[in-house]
Amino acid sequence: MSETAWHPTDEQPRGTRLRGRLLVPGLPGGIPVTRVTGVEPGPALLVTAGVHGGEYCGIEAALQFANALDPAALCGEVTILALVNRPAFYAKRQYVVPEDGLNVNRVFPGRPDGSLAERLAHAVMRVAATAQHWVDLHSGDLHEALWPFVIYSPDGPAPVAQTARRMAQAYGIPVLVESPAIAGGTYQAATRAGIAAILAESGQMGQLEPADVARHVAGLHNVCRALGLVPEPAQVFETTTYTQNLWVRSPRAGLQHPQVRVGQAVRAGEPGAILTDEFGDVRDRIAVPHDGRVLFHATSLAINEDDPLFAVVAP
Repeated sequence: MSETAWHPTDEQPRGTRLRGRLLVPGLPGGIPVTRVTGVEPGPALLVTAGVHGGEYCGIEAALQFANALDPAALCGEVTILALVNRPAFYAKRQYVVPEDGLNVNRVFPGRPDGSLAERLAHAVMRVAATAQHWVDLHSGDLHEALWPFVIYSPDGPAPVAQTARRMAQAYGIPVLVESPAIAGGTYQAATRAGIAAILAESGQMGQLEPADVARHVAGLHNVCRALGLVPEPAQVFETTTYTQNLWVRSPRAGLQHPQVRVGQAVRAGEPGAILTDEFGDVRDRIAVPHDGRVLFHATSLAINEDDPLFAVVAP
């Protein structure tokens, strides 16, 4: 195996594993990439992780998956970008690129001459153009408690949406969220480019829990089976699909006290979060907006205006 400057259209012999660096202007070292090509032709899958630098379970799972793939048993090719947002990873910053304060997962498809976040997104899209399928791995960031789920978009051409749903069902996480893609996110950019994509969440609060990593790794392998990248039949799982996905954001900066827990069944009007000022006086009591279950909530005492407080999903 070699580790050199790498371009998405570089030719690679069948049945090989190659390591390299996807060059990004202004980012020394670029993005680490592993591409595994099978001995037989077949579909092309892109796996990304570390779009948010503090989501460690997805990063570790992508690395384990990349190193476990056997070229001799693969039909097609798999490209893994396990650490997209290296600056945030080493700075231990949640959500954003330290250099420009932008969330990479809100600026796709990016720009080649934009800020660093936009250049990172543009570089990833250059790789995505070589694939028909895309799995983007996430976890609860440094201050997020999270109920594991897989989200996909019903938008786009019917064959793309149908394949995305099939990938989500194969991932093995019982909670599926069918939701129009967030503007500037990976799976919105993928849908617009005709790529079937899912975003999978497992892990929380910046913790590297083996069970959460294993959930991602198992999901990736079963997606490979479902897509025909490996010859074994895919496992079939029971899932529940939620089509309402409402985020509640903080109306002000201050101190926040969560009143819900992940996976909890809640009713409209129940307490969701309490916000106090810096003297401890209550400023806002944030209610749950509708019946459903809590998908995630912020865990930090500190909260900024417009930061996500929690999300509730419903069928």
